Amino acid sequence: MEKPFQLKLIIRRVKTTASLQWLTGAWHLFRRLPLLFIAMFCLTAIISFLLQQHQLTTLIWVFLGPFLTAGFYKTIVGAQQQQKVGIDWLFQPLTEPSCRLILMTIGALKFVMFTPLIALFEQLQTTMSAAVEAQTGVETIVLLQLLAMVALFTLVLMLFAYAVAIAYFLKERRILVVLQTSFIACWRNIGALLLYGLISMALVFLTLPTLGIGLIVVAPLLQIAFFLSFNDVFALQVNAADDGVLEV
Repeated sequence: MEKPFQLKLIIRRVKTTASLQWLTGAWHLFRRLPLLFIAMFCLTAIISFLLQQHQLTTLIWVFLGPFLTAGFYKTIVGAQQQQKVGIDWLFQPLTEPSCRLILMTIGALKFVMFTPLIALFEQLQTTMSAAVEAQTGVETIVLLQLLAMVALFTLVLMLFAYAVAIAYFLKERRILVVLQTSFIACWRNIGALLLYGLISMALVFLTLPTLGIGLIVVAPLLQIAFFLSFNDVFALQVNAADDGVLEV
């Protein structure tokens, strides 16, 4: 009998310029199904807007958001594989029991960690504006606090950047492993992701003359590119020396 092999999850280090390949690949994929990706983005934005109008329905969005993200990613994979994809693919993860608990956990933790950060960030901005108007001389301290908040916000963002993709496609159900793996992947590829972020901000800025209408193209394009970064960063390596275990 052949000895079972071990699958080890490898987090690759990619070149900084890999972000350009992600965006190029995203554009080629987007051009094949532009109306579908635009419709998915618009539908997600509408659902998000409507659910966040009330505190009670906001909780629904907290848990629903990761499922729609997974559905968008699944559509990308289907398009890559030349499958017949449709807007209903956006909701397919909701029908898959195996991923429900982990995706709901990701949504809940993301809400718990980001909400106080956003509230504190807004408070610091208000404090800084008041200090500048009153000329109290404390704006430098508040600015340093804002910079510290941005750094903390970035660290938390790294925890969740790849969380949905790791949980859904790599079938990882341990939330601490999901968050740790996402953080390590971002840390090892900070150069490529930083360049991706700068290009993303530039593209979003270019939509300002269109009063934001251009976001219906830019936003799904950037989401596709980020998923392509997931494909690029993660890989599976076979190790025939040990028993068959999937490790992260």
